[in-house]
Amino acid sequence: LVYVSSDQTLEQYNGYLHNRNWMAIPFDSSQRSELKRHFSTCAHRELEELGIDRKHEIPTIIVIDTQTQGIITTNGADDIERMGEGALEHWKEMQTWIRKTAMGM
Repeated sequence: LVYVSSDQTLEQYNGYLHNRNWMAIPFDSSQRSELKRHFSTCAHRELEELGIDRKHEIPTIIVIDTQTQGIITTNGADDIERMGEGALEHWKEMQTWIRKTAMGM
């Protein structure tokens, strides 16, 4: 899990990450905006600044295959809400199916 913040202040950012064992894009990093543009995901108030047509509202969890860098799902937050811990197994099954499909199996 890599946290890409839409927090407005460093204090908000640090407060949200407190006691969460997550990797995070640093608050002052330009990568935050780059990733938001790439995945068309941001807070509503950031739309004009980023100049994007938002496809995903926040919170969003985008699950990416570490081997292929392909997107497994953009609905990770909904999956967790609906399936709880079962979401991880669901994503693994999707990953297997995507890899097999990509290889023509």
